[in-house]
Amino acid sequence: MKTLNLNGNWEFKSEGPPSPARPLEFALPDRWMSGTVPGTVHTDLLANGCIPDPFYRMNELEVQWVDKERWVYRREFVVSTAMFREESIELVAEGLDTYATVILNGKRAGSTANMFIAHRFDVKAFLRKGNNVLEIHFDSPVQRTQALEKKHGALRVALEPPRVYARKAQYSFSWDWGPKLTTSGIWRNISLHARSGAVMEDPFVKIVSVSARVAIVEVTARIRDFDRPMVLDATVQGKKTRIHTKVDVIGEGVKFRLTIPSPQLWWPNGYGDQPMYALTLALRDGKKELQQREVPFAVRTVSLLQQKDREGKSFIIEVNGVKIYCKGADWIPCDNFIPRIADATYEKLLLMAKEAHMNMIRVWGGGIYEQEIFYDICDRLGLMVWQDFMYACGEYPELPWFLAEARAEAEQVVRRLRNHPSIVVWCGNNECEWLFCTENPTKSPDEMTGSRIFREILPAVCRTYDGTRPYWRSSPFGTGFPNSQTDGNHHQWDVWSFWKDYKEYENDDARFVTEFGFQGPANRETFERVTVAADRHPQSEVMEHHNKQVEGTERLFRFQAAHYRLPASFDGFVYQGQLVQAEALKFAVEHWRRRKFRTAGSLFWQLNDCWPVSSWAVIDSSLRPKAAYFYAKKFFAPILVSFRKTHNALEVWGTSDLLRPLSARVTVELRSFSGKKVWEKKVTARILANSSQRLMKIEPESHAGIDFRTHYLHASLTARGEEVSENRFFFVEPKHMELPPAVISTDVRRVRPGVFRIALSSPTFAKNVRLELEGTNGEFSDNYVDLEAKKSRIIALKCRERFGKVRKKLRVRSLQDRD
Repeated sequence: MKTLNLNGNWEFKSEGPPSPARPLEFALPDRWMSGTVPGTVHTDLLANGCIPDPFYRMNELEVQWVDKERWVYRREFVVSTAMFREESIELVAEGLDTYATVILNGKRAGSTANMFIAHRFDVKAFLRKGNNVLEIHFDSPVQRTQALEKKHGALRVALEPPRVYARKAQYSFSWDWGPKLTTSGIWRNISLHARSGAVMEDPFVKIVSVSARVAIVEVTARIRDFDRPMVLDATVQGKKTRIHTKVDVIGEGVKFRLTIPSPQLWWPNGYGDQPMYALTLALRDGKKELQQREVPFAVRTVSLLQQKDREGKSFIIEVNGVKIYCKGADWIPCDNFIPRIADATYEKLLLMAKEAHMNMIRVWGGGIYEQEIFYDICDRLGLMVWQDFMYACGEYPELPWFLAEARAEAEQVVRRLRNHPSIVVWCGNNECEWLFCTENPTKSPDEMTGSRIFREILPAVCRTYDGTRPYWRSSPFGTGFPNSQTDGNHHQWDVWSFWKDYKEYENDDARFVTEFGFQGPANRETFERVTVAADRHPQSEVMEHHNKQVEGTERLFRFQAAHYRLPASFDGFVYQGQLVQAEALKFAVEHWRRRKFRTAGSLFWQLNDCWPVSSWAVIDSSLRPKAAYFYAKKFFAPILVSFRKTHNALEVWGTSDLLRPLSARVTVELRSFSGKKVWEKKVTARILANSSQRLMKIEPESHAGIDFRTHYLHASLTARGEEVSENRFFFVEPKHMELPPAVISTDVRRVRPGVFRIALSSPTFAKNVRLELEGTNGEFSDNYVDLEAKKSRIIALKCRERFGKVRKKLRVRSLQDRD
């Protein structure tokens, strides 16, 4: 096969008369401008100085005309004589966003209406020797969806109702954490493929059975344009395995089985390694090799355990026969302009997830089926993927053409992604049935327009083209009401969205929680890049614009007021707002992990952001972690000690994800903020494998008569002489604590180039000590830490600055530093 890459430099312009929405100040010259593929029209307009940065201040409002225009992209290319000799030449567009017409040398080659899938066009008849001109014309996604809604009728949809008629990233029409930047463009690779003879497509390695001795895998592939018998060479290569076989190809479908001896199993993060195998397939016509494909795969099994118990029915992911408590977060696209997301961004975010002891990432159904690199990294890091299909928060059409598009999309998506071991669940949509049944409490989810997609089409596609992992109809879903706590999976939004405080999480005993969350502002430095000094007040028009939830800013004030003294400075508002978010997620996850496996998963909303905003993300759009990220490294740790307050006592619990029992010592101390130890209690415990249990009960008499404003409890869990988890219980809210002034010492030492050791100490207790490097980025191993009186705490820093600059730029803040 010969290929011609058509990425790179293109030209583009607005097509036709300007839309009435385009302001006069944004008049475009009647000429072609330079564009980049893969890309979007917004980023190309920005590069040409035609629009301002949509993320800056309130510029989003200034570019709302862009999605109402028609755009055309053009490039010239030369096809070699050798390529012309091939029997077939196809234009392969891996991603056209969204309503596109392809014109080659003035002739229409085809059209598209789905952003999510690749499109192939037979173009040999349209090509010519010498220069060729390829044009791709994009209709306005807003006008097209509005016309479809007008023709077929409005459906019940959250946010922008017409969006459900488009097979396009739904968040681009705006969301409660993202701007309205409805893109068009060639957003994935585009190329010419020329070949003669047969071609192999969609190779799949299906895990049939696994034991300690052998794994049986079934290899399938499609042979397109098959016209005579051929041979397929197959080689499986692993760390300790090499298997080779030859298979006769006598039809359009190839299917055969291989036996892998002593298979190395793929495990989720925290449970084992992630060994990968490689299957190499070479299609041969006699001695001529027509094509070679390499397919990475792994050996693992996954199942969904739903067994009746006293609370209803379990919902437990089991990998290789082991129950996994799923810990992680929901994932949205990293940018509104997807083509500019660097591979390094995927690498950093997912590595941060792994380092926070996460083992599952949920790809949310209002974004995209992610780039291949996302799944490759998840495979390598052991991050299980809960993969939504791209439907979110609304009814969807059940028109014949839409259902046919839904089936074709699902078939292509499943075939593309099914070899990734990280994907452990296919899920039909995000919140469609839940919202429908909330608005129509007497109706069944099956009465929702679009339900055929999720109850018939998608499960049939997953069964036919995969069959190795469970399909789940929606998130959330279960028997009866789709967001029940007794079975299925659950979204918890009474807390935060309905103004309930985070202590209410303890009333939620759901079986598997795939969404819950609390907002926190982005980091100050991130906001500084998109604001001017006058904007940096929580109630400025610009800052309120950078919080897309209705009454989002009001909630930030409400929950800060519940727990902290309201600050006077913008930095104080950001700092304490992040602490509220962190404490909320900590409270929820500790509750659900204590219930292991009655609750079997805690995925918070959300890991990342697509622009600078106050949102539920724990890592902002500049890849700066918020306080909640550092908290997650502790509340998701394999060993967790936590406090539970009951009506008449305090309990100390131990939770273990280890697959072996753990002998441990639990020490609880009553301490004052000044550093005095009032009493100490110790117990020796044996925490069972992969379980959670109560280790100690503290009666109220043990702390009767103390001043709750100046004392707290500290719990430490040690194993083999090493502290593996610690936690604290505060009797009153931080706003009522009488914290002594904190004089924090920082001893900075250079360990090696780019790595520093920071020792923190204080004569008194210091709460939520935050480290920052002013004006530069650095990666701290821990942050927002509680510092015990007269005890040193070591934090590592990765930074490219010189030693002198690190010492000069290091800034320390604690809760004692009142604004």
